[in-house]
Amino acid sequence: MDNSYLAWMASETKTCWNNDSAIDIQADNAISQGAIGVTSNPPLSYEALVTDTAIYREKLAAIDRNLPDNEYAFQAMMLVVDHFSSKFIKLHNKKGTFYGCVRAQVAPNLRSDVKGMLEYGKRISLIGKNVMVKVPGTIAGIQVLEELAALGIPTNPTVIVSVSQAIAAAEAFERGRDRAKKAGIIPAWSSCAIVMGRTQDYLASLNKERNLGISVSDLEWAALAIVKRSYGIFRKLGFQSPIMPAAFRAPLQVEQLTGGEFFMTIHPKIQAELAEADKNGTVKREVFIDSPVNEDAVNRVSAKLPEFVAAYDPKGLTREQFDSYGATSMTLDGFHQGWQNLVGLKYK
Repeated sequence: MDNSYLAWMASETKTCWNNDSAIDIQADNAISQGAIGVTSNPPLSYEALVTDTAIYREKLAAIDRNLPDNEYAFQAMMLVVDHFSSKFIKLHNKKGTFYGCVRAQVAPNLRSDVKGMLEYGKRISLIGKNVMVKVPGTIAGIQVLEELAALGIPTNPTVIVSVSQAIAAAEAFERGRDRAKKAGIIPAWSSCAIVMGRTQDYLASLNKERNLGISVSDLEWAALAIVKRSYGIFRKLGFQSPIMPAAFRAPLQVEQLTGGEFFMTIHPKIQAELAEADKNGTVKREVFIDSPVNEDAVNRVSAKLPEFVAAYDPKGLTREQFDSYGATSMTLDGFHQGWQNLVGLKYK
């Protein structure tokens, strides 16, 4: 293991991390810095398939081009999931649960389809015992999360862009876990991916659209505050599923969460920025998880963006509002574009 910030974090604090990329060389670099797994989604899977052509060319060519588009895209994505499941299985066999896992997402165009997402989730779980099924924090996704947990299938709710969604996902996993135990099924593990950067992107778009003049730094702190508040609530209520900070937009956000008992997922772009910040001394190798957020920044964002207040308040969104909240739909639209790119491979 090298002497990078991430290697230090992995070896000297309670925080674990995953590579937020499915490109092979980036995963290997992350492993050298202490990463314990890989996160994938449709855009990341597409990127891997068109980048690591030597790995996937033959298997991709063997997929039947006469399959329906959704099925073709699913099978293409599973090539990436299977590759990383095999790559990390030794670590998973050695340490279990979250270690050596690859996270794989159900089709994003089924965001409201309980039956469809559940079927995809079951199929994804068959790839390997170290595969965690990602379902969105939509109304239907929360229901699917409970059903998968009740079957003893490892899960990872994603597109969690608000504190209220994080709580709903954790409660759904608890219900599913209890059902599994009552049915004599060994409960699986779950982590709750709070995609803070997706909320930040949404708030940034509103800031620009309304010409509010909120600084990028304030928006970074606001997104970070959602994660820190969720972490505190999860610890207080004793939820079995840890949070999974995701979609980082700045090294500051990694620094301020270091020391938390959870599993970050960090994209190579942020990994590189973090290395530079570590070199320049603009991030500190200290544990900041219990340090307060910049309240002035949070208050400035709260005063101008009620959409942030809705995401930050534990009761800010009702379950009926999860799907229509801007950051949710914006994120799923992006994932859907990645899914369409996978479909497009069929016609090349």
